[in-house]
Amino acid sequence: MYRYEVLAPAGELNAIVPLIEAGANAIYVGLEGFSSRPQSADFTMRDIATATQICHEAGIRLHVAINGCISEKSVNRVYEALSTLDNIGVDAVIIADWGILKNADRYIKKAEIHASTLLGAYNAKTIEYLKKMGVTRVVLSTNLFIDEISRIINSVPDMEYEMVADGGICFNDNRICELPHTNSSENYTVYCRETYSLLADGNMTAARRIAAKQISSAEIVDTYLELGVCSFKIEGRTVNYQYIVPRVKKLSQALEVASRQDHSISSTLHYISERNRLEERK
Repeated sequence: MYRYEVLAPAGELNAIVPLIEAGANAIYVGLEGFSSRPQSADFTMRDIATATQICHEAGIRLHVAINGCISEKSVNRVYEALSTLDNIGVDAVIIADWGILKNADRYIKKAEIHASTLLGAYNAKTIEYLKKMGVTRVVLSTNLFIDEISRIINSVPDMEYEMVADGGICFNDNRICELPHTNSSENYTVYCRETYSLLADGNMTAARRIAAKQISSAEIVDTYLELGVCSFKIEGRTVNYQYIVPRVKKLSQALEVASRQDHSISSTLHYISERNRLEERK
């Protein structure tokens, strides 16, 4: 397994080359109509074929996200899309629906199957189950604490692990958000990022934004690298790639430095190890 991967988002074809030049080891895009982002940031099959060719010529990987809300009438279309993506030659498909995931290996013969963070993997038992379903990588839930990540990776070390290392992190469990995630035309909408106003006694005032602030793990990425996380994902398919490029550079540089460090286990990891050992003895 490679030491690490910087996984960058692309919401348009023009973003692919600049992201590669910035240091991305892999790029992920959303399949039109089936991703957890508005369709304006999705890729058509033709776009994906072009992006795959560009990425492979540059020696990097292309992942495709199918992580939106899949309605009953769309299931067969998704299965057909999986076969098409596999024939195109994409390197991985990121899936968030348990039913689609269960049958994915019937349609995917070459590409890797990744379990989306939206699927909700919180423990080693779930990861063992996913492994039996043909999943080769799990994108860890953003709600996990570092000691929980350590325990999971130690329990199932023969799985690849990815984390959201840069971008928007939901302040609650994004799988049970009470805000709607699709509009009347089934297009994905991030309602927590909309602008709202408060009306009180006939007066309208600006409301504080619901969405949490952007985060970056570049400063502590060495700890996650030591834990066994291999892929570091940057969020941002809906924003201009010029905003993503410096974030790719920052994370790539931090990981390059961290991967060269030849040192004993950090105090943070030692603390986690001791804590886990003491809990197991109870």
